[in-house]
Amino acid sequence: MDKHLVVSIVLLTSGIFLAPFASNMLRIPVAVGEVIYGIILGNSFLHLIHQSQWLDFLSNFGFLVLMFMAGLEVKLTEIKELTLKEKLTVFFVPVLIFAVAFLFGRFFHLKTIISIAIGAVSVGIVVSVLREKGILSTHYGKILFLTGTVGEFLSIFVLTIYSIIVKFGVGLLFFMKIAQLIVFFTVARIILLILKSLMWWYPKEIKIYFEKNPTEIGARISLAIMFALSALATLIDVEPILGAFIAGMIFSTVFPNTEKIEEKLSGISFGFLIPVFFIYVGIKFQMPHINEHLLVLLGLLTAGSYIAKILPSLLLVVTGIDLKKSVSAGFLLSAPLTLVIVTAEMGKAMNLIDHHQEAALILLAIITGVISPVFFNILNKESKVENSNS
Repeated sequence: MDKHLVVSIVLLTSGIFLAPFASNMLRIPVAVGEVIYGIILGNSFLHLIHQSQWLDFLSNFGFLVLMFMAGLEVKLTEIKELTLKEKLTVFFVPVLIFAVAFLFGRFFHLKTIISIAIGAVSVGIVVSVLREKGILSTHYGKILFLTGTVGEFLSIFVLTIYSIIVKFGVGLLFFMKIAQLIVFFTVARIILLILKSLMWWYPKEIKIYFEKNPTEIGARISLAIMFALSALATLIDVEPILGAFIAGMIFSTVFPNTEKIEEKLSGISFGFLIPVFFIYVGIKFQMPHINEHLLVLLGLLTAGSYIAKILPSLLLVVTGIDLKKSVSAGFLLSAPLTLVIVTAEMGKAMNLIDHHQEAALILLAIITGVISPVFFNILNKESKVENSNS
């Protein structure tokens, strides 16, 4: 094995081990700490970890698993339990977020992919912060989480549609690809119905496979469906992240209590594959020259991200959430670390943005990932003592 690869593997695994401890000391999200670790040891500064096909594969694998685990967070059954007013709110807030993001981008002449990054919503940091404060099960926590869930699905959907437009334009090919996308969702729906039928007819047998089985049949089925839908998405020229995300959604719908599946997969996922993805993002990142143009762009993106999330979040007051908490919800939704990085990576791969703009988006993800939870906690100091009826 090449010596450079051996050194890279050792340093990579060391970062996976050390990042959580360093992140806790610095009070930043672990994913942010992993990206920073990669930046320090990668192309930007020390050049100790080098890119390779092996690390590329692990990073892409971790990326798909990350999207699958994000899909598992989608709780459609919880959305069904909401009142009509609450359902409309959790659906309209994400739509308004993208409306504001596109208006902001149009006003400042930003590229569409950058506007998508400004409007992107992800539940990763949202869930982490709500769990840490012990308010995930409260009315406020559920509304905020479900708003983020709908926002994440909408973000991936918008990103997928835009990538199709970029690749094929708005013409016959575009409508053919949309038809293929409908077929993709139909296949996903059929898989969902088959699994739900099996769960209905053989609940005990299926439950055993996913809970107590030495051959880990449940985990194998989960990953098999994830890869199958990701491959199907790739075959129709759609980003594979959509397939992985939909696969996670299927399992969260069929098995309302996905804790067992998450427990089986989270060890290797959050303990190795997903950290590899975030560290590798940092490794590939090349710190641009800090100049006035970069600082202005970064400031503009940061302002746009907060404006796009906070203004629509004010609608949460119609669900009984007070104004202060609605504003704090907007701050927390402004930390879509994963999807901003994903959008930056896709934008660069499709030659929609240059290195300078990609760097600004990754820096945006790091900055909002660090300061958004801080603002949320400041505005919700009393939330730790709230009961589930608050």
